[in-house]
Amino acid sequence: MKLKKQLASLTIAGMMSIIATTSAFASGVGYVNFDALVQAHKDFPKVSAQMQSAIKSANEEFTKKAPSLKTDQEKQDLGKQLAQRLNTLENTLITPIEKDVVAKVEQVRVDKNLDCIVAQGAIIAGADNAVDETNEVSKLLQ
Repeated sequence: MKLKKQLASLTIAGMMSIIATTSAFASGVGYVNFDALVQAHKDFPKVSAQMQSAIKSANEEFTKKAPSLKTDQEKQDLGKQLAQRLNTLENTLITPIEKDVVAKVEQVRVDKNLDCIVAQGAIIAGADNAVDETNEVSKLLQ
């Protein structure tokens, strides 16, 4: 009987030490304001200017072509075509910036030995110990 109690005590002590060791390796969670990082990227002003120019061109094209179209459906189709073109351009221009931001977020995660970095607002519970890493990533984007 005494041996069973000792084995049970050893088992519990072993489990407690495993839990303590595991928590020592857990480094925590960071978060970033992803949209702010994208907008702070060095290439964002150039992309923004290109998009403004493309929007202006699309509006001019619509204004020029719309009067010659006979039905509202044709005008709607032209609008959809122009909007789709703008969406494709925006994705083409913004994707490299987003990839660069993600790479810098990963670099900060590794440098700070964090378990993960999530987008600000994504943590539903347990955010008390999460650390805002937006400034650290922003420094790398300069």
